[in-house]
Formats: sequence, C-alpha cells, structure tokens
Amino acid sequence: MSSPAHSVPRSRPWLRSLLRQSIIGLTWLSGRLLATAEWLRWVRLRYVWLKPRRGDIYIATSPKAGTTWMQMIVFQLVTQGRGEFEHINQVSPFLELLPRDATTEPLLDSLPSPRILKSHLPFQQLKPPRHSRIIYVTRNAADSLGSLYHHHCLMEATPLPFEGYFRVVMDVENPWLGHLESWWPHRKDANVLHVRYEDLIENLEAGVRRVAAFCELPIDESRLGNILERCGIAYMKQHNERFDMRGPQAALQGRGTFIHQGGVGQGRAKLSEEQRAELDTRVVRARQRLGMVATEP
Repeated sequence: MSSPAHSVPRSRPWLRSLLRQSIIGLTWLSGRLLATAEWLRWVRLRYVWLKPRRGDIYIATSPKAGTTWMQMIVFQLVTQGRGEFEHINQVSPFLELLPRDATTEPLLDSLPSPRILKSHLPFQQLKPPRHSRIIYVTRNAADSLGSLYHHHCLMEATPLPFEGYFRVVMDVENPWLGHLESWWPHRKDANVLHVRYEDLIENLEAGVRRVAAFCELPIDESRLGNILERCGIAYMKQHNERFDMRGPQAALQGRGTFIHQGGVGQGRAKLSEEQRAELDTRVVRARQRLGMVATEP
C-alpha cells in the first residue's frame, strides 16, 4: 500500500478554469486601464496644457504624407526664411509625443504665435478649435505606403520584409485610409486648407504662396528665394539630422536618412502587380464611399 506522501494529487479542473478565466479577466482589465490612462493623458494635453490660441496652425496628415515638409514650409514662412533649429520638433511639436512629457506645458507656453503643431490624429480625436488654422496634406496611397515602409525600416532594429509589412497594413492597420476617411469630409471647412503633396512637388512656389495666403503670413519678396531654398527637398536632405525622429545625434550615427526620396511614383514601382491591384481596389472603394473624383486625393 502506497504512502500518502507518494500519492498523485487529484486534478481540480474547476480551479484551473477559475485561474484561467481570472488571468484573462485581469489581462483585459489591465489593457482597459492602460487605454484609459492614455486617454486621460491626451485629455490633459488637449484641454489643460495646450491652451489653444487664436491663429494656432495645425498640420494634419497621415504618416509620411508630407508632414515634415509642411512643418518646414510654415516655419520658414513665419521666419521669412531665417528659421533655425536643432530639431524641427523644437519649433513645431508633434502632439502625439507630448502627453507623457512633464516639460510639455512650459514648451507649449513658450512657443511664439502662431504656434505650428503637427498631428497624425483623426479629426474626431484632435478636435482642432474653430479659431485655429488647419493645413491638411494628402499624398497618394502607394507613395505614402512606400515612405512609411522606409520609416519602419529606419526606426526598427529588425524590420519586416516588404511583403510582410504590406500584409500588416492591408489586413491590420491602414493609417492612410483611416486618416483619409476621418479628415476628407472636413477638407472644405472654413479653417482648413487642403494641400496635395503632388502639387507641392510640381510647383513649390505656388504651394508656398497658397499656404502663406491661408495663414495670413506676408511674404517679403526679397526673402522668397531663401524660403524656397530652405523648403526644398535638397536642403532638407542636406540637414537630415534636424528632421530625423530618432533625434539629431542618433541620426548622425544611424543608418539611412529620415528625409527620403520626396518624389512621386516610387511607391507604386515598389509594388508587385498583385499588390498594386489590391491597393487600387482599396483606394477605389474609399473614393466611392467618400464621393471623390478619380484624381483625388
């Protein structure tokens, strides 16, 4: 007869089930609490720290749709082509990076008017004040996707192969499409200027003048050449470390450049025939839902 010390413990399926359900519940609750904490941080930023001013300029784009370029255009217009900075975020903060930073409130308070604020948030979350000005920049889907993939490779130590990244964007998260569906209905609001990336490529001076008129920023014609030079892709590539999201020092030490090709059509050339067809189908459906013409956005 075996002793009690060597007997096999009886299984308790009810206990296993209880523990499993408890772990699932706590994991769900933890996720909800973290999401709530992030939302509260954003509310504090938007409604306490930001202190909206009349004339604030918001640059609203999906990722890699000309955001940094437009930040530079507006800042050089404000400074008549004399604007200097160590990093663009010092003079045009990226709102989504600010909620956890204790220095955010004094930074926002110290910026001269008009403040230049960058965001990739959907319209419903940003809720820009009516007395602000919003420059809404769009870029075609394929070029945005290609630039976003370059950014992913730059920021991640082990980037996904392009095929894997394409599938993530198509099946899990499509920042271009989500941003478009949020902002497109507001492109003709009285305080919104819609700018196409492709139009800036075609005629930078016309685009700069249009932005200046919308923001009521007078241009000293003797300074226009300096403004256009500094807003050119060549100048920005030359000073890449001032725009790189990794920071100036990391940019100088790292591989690749944040300011990439800055052109039109390269993204589509990167896609396979099947990928082009799939992306085109998504874009056509979005255009139909939003009532766009074939050349938009």
